[in-house]
Parts: sequence; structure tokens; C-alpha cells
Amino acid sequence: MTLLFRGGFQMKLSKKLTTLAIVGAMSATAAVASAANIGLVNMSQVVNSYPGYGALDMKMQQVDAQYRPQIEKKVQEIEKIQDQTQAEAEFNKSVAPLLQKENEEINKIAQPMMQAIHNAVESIRVEKKMDVVLDDPYTIRAADANSKIENITNEVISRLKK
Repeated sequence: MTLLFRGGFQMKLSKKLTTLAIVGAMSATAAVASAANIGLVNMSQVVNSYPGYGALDMKMQQVDAQYRPQIEKKVQEIEKIQDQTQAEAEFNKSVAPLLQKENEEINKIAQPMMQAIHNAVESIRVEKKMDVVLDDPYTIRAADANSKIENITNEVISRLKK
């Protein structure tokens, strides 16, 4: 169970980005069925280049450091419980609420940055008349030969720095 809590914000952010990639890929399926304008953006690079990301990351790490000891202590106690059903019930009662509070606090810190990134990506998508923007080039399995695929990562980073 302990592995669920290691990695701090980067792991949580990676999970969010992966989820966004999957949602984007599912949304892109119809657009990619025929010729399309497809944008690619490396979200990890954009986040790490975001103005003030270092300070935001430090705040998120502080939140993680605040909750981690409590969570790890509870998990150690739960790992001693032999009955799986009882262990799950205790996890849901004592650990899940702490995880939820931690995630809510981290999301409050990250939300303005993620909204700014979304706005930059969306404005570039509209300007370039792209049908879809994906954050993982490997989500494109096939595209019409007439489709245009363009990496807009540097444009997004540049727009965020203005």
C-alpha cells in the first residue's frame, strides 16, 4: 500500500496528465478518422517551464510533507491488519480522507497554473484551426495521410511567459 503515497506532486501531476492524454485520445478518435489538424504538446515540459513553477512545486511539496507522516503511520497500522476486508475498511475510514484533503490542497495550488496552460493550449488550437491537441504523440495510432501533425510545445511555453 505504501507505494500509493510515494512520489508527491510529480506522480499526481503525471497521473492527471496521463488521464488528460487518454481523454484527449478518446476525443481525438473521431477527428483522426479523416484528415485532421493535430497538435502535440509536451505537458511535462510546459509545466516545468511554467513561470513560478518552482515556488508552486515547493508549496505542493509542503502540503505533501504535512500529510505524508500521518498517511504513512496509518498505512503502517493498516498493513498489520490480517483481514483484507477490515484493512480496506480502515483504509477508507482513516487514510482516504487524508488523501482527499491533501489532493484538494494541492489542486488549489496547481489549479491556476493548469488553467493558464489550458487557456494557452486552447487559444493556439483555435488560432491554428487544430481539431485536437494531444499531450502524448503515442496516442496517435493512425491518421489520414493528409493530416497535419504539429508540435506546439514551444509556442505554449512562449505564450505562458508573456
